[in-house]
Amino acid sequence: MNAHELSIRMASDAAAIAQYLLPGGKRKAGEWTAGNTTGEAGQSLSVRLTGAKAGVWKDFANGEGGDLLDLWAACRGCSIAEAINEAKTYLGVRETMPVREKPSFKRPQKPQCQAAKSGALEWLKGRGLTDETIAAFKIAEQMRNGKTYAVFPYLRDGELVNVKYRNIAEKKDMRQEGGAEPCLFGWHLIDPKARTVAICEGEIDAMTLHQMGIPALSVNAGAGNHQWLENDWERLDRFSEILVFFDSDEAGKKGADELVRRVGIERCKVVNLPAKDANDYLIQGACGEDFWHCVKEAKPLDPEELRQASDFITRVKSMFWPAHEDARDPVLRLDKDLDWFEFRKGEVTVWTGYNGHGKSLMLSQVQLGLMAQGERFMVFSGEMTPERQLKRTVKQASGVDRPTMAFIDAVGAWIHDKQWIFNVVGSAGLDRLLSVFLYANKRYGICHFVIDSLMMTDVPEDGSGAMTAQKDAMRKMCDFARRNGVHLHLVAHPRKGADESKGPGKLDVAGSSKITDGADNVFTVWSARKDENDPNYDAEKPDAKLELQKQRNGEVQHYSQYLWFNKAAQQFATNSRRHAVEYVTFHGEPTKAYA
Repeated sequence: MNAHELSIRMASDAAAIAQYLLPGGKRKAGEWTAGNTTGEAGQSLSVRLTGAKAGVWKDFANGEGGDLLDLWAACRGCSIAEAINEAKTYLGVRETMPVREKPSFKRPQKPQCQAAKSGALEWLKGRGLTDETIAAFKIAEQMRNGKTYAVFPYLRDGELVNVKYRNIAEKKDMRQEGGAEPCLFGWHLIDPKARTVAICEGEIDAMTLHQMGIPALSVNAGAGNHQWLENDWERLDRFSEILVFFDSDEAGKKGADELVRRVGIERCKVVNLPAKDANDYLIQGACGEDFWHCVKEAKPLDPEELRQASDFITRVKSMFWPAHEDARDPVLRLDKDLDWFEFRKGEVTVWTGYNGHGKSLMLSQVQLGLMAQGERFMVFSGEMTPERQLKRTVKQASGVDRPTMAFIDAVGAWIHDKQWIFNVVGSAGLDRLLSVFLYANKRYGICHFVIDSLMMTDVPEDGSGAMTAQKDAMRKMCDFARRNGVHLHLVAHPRKGADESKGPGKLDVAGSSKITDGADNVFTVWSARKDENDPNYDAEKPDAKLELQKQRNGEVQHYSQYLWFNKAAQQFATNSRRHAVEYVTFHGEPTKAYA
């Protein structure tokens, strides 16, 4: 619950909170009045208790005011972050989210540099920045190989967290401290009681906005890199309003959309400037009044569902005439790319097959192929412990039956930022699953989620009301995928067939027909279950078949892919050579086939 959400919650209990913070006050009509924020008797401070402005307060003696969070901070003499924690405790708000050990970062040594003088100083002043602004951000300069670099220190909570070096003559010549924590630039100048902050693309833009009176932070590595979000997530909770000042180019717009989605559309405004970026606007002659006018003109973002049809025409054109450089969705990849199927965002894929025919094994290999294409996964498998799951992953990723310890470490390093596990063995509540999935998507950018299987959730398989419950469950899962632009993989068991000599169809999935009706894609996995000791055993004949039974949005509606199984690597291959793919090398890099 961020500051914006908490403020709304507090407003619904405005009378009790006002009395709690100002016990010496009195109720007067629809307001609570007091002398000041110390709680003295009087009437100069008034808190609205009812209506649309419930929780809004103002001290007419000194002009202070705001919402109940501001009042809490003023009365307690604390920061907004501290006020949030105290208010949550008072309201009984308990937030339990999965705890993941954060990567370890090293704090950089104080760089070998000097205060910005002729080179860096004149370069920054040439960008319209004043001596006061340059000094406030503690910008220094460094000479290296005959070149002058401006030094931007990332200061937070009283310590040096990161440092960026930028060549003042060559824009693309910049670097950051190796192994340092990705974080936002400018924290040391943000008032602990500030409720509004701007986030922009570059350090110079943040300095520009600060100079114009707008508290601002900058991302550390461009609009498309959101690694900093994991590390500064909690610090952003205290802001009720976030002004997004990303560049007006395509990369900036795409990065702004992603940032808004992850930190909360309800508290974000995208500010449009009549220039490429904030500093460019300053150089063109804009003053503080011009900047604030743009801030006032920024509107809350429309709901994602409200779009003009013409907004999609560009995408329609690319579907008819795709450009070579257009980003495509990740494909189905086993030992090679199977271009007849792509994993699109906002879809649900059902995987089914008889027990022992390899549906979970197939999905595990598909998962590796997607991770090799840069995708991130979170997996719930109520039937297997994490150790058992990862043993299979290590075997498939290494391509050998018994990898060395070093090889296992290499696989562990490769999957570190690619795979997460919902650590529950046994049944899990579907609502809880989707709640943690949503958190993982927003916090870590995970876009693929596996539920293996539906029978391991609290959705009933049979009995009274089971069909309705399964229909509702499928609706929830489809809604989750579409709302958040992710892909959900659901393993569903088929009805027990009398004859397993051929694979099941989509109508053979056990339970409600709404499971496959609601799914965007349905795959069946079937194994011939051949006996290598059988005198009639033929190694050239396929061992298994992967069959696409449904694809709502693709060009191919039905497809059969015959497969051969490499038992040692636990991998399926598309030819009888059964070549094992080595997804991971000892250096933790994808093989040439996937580079």
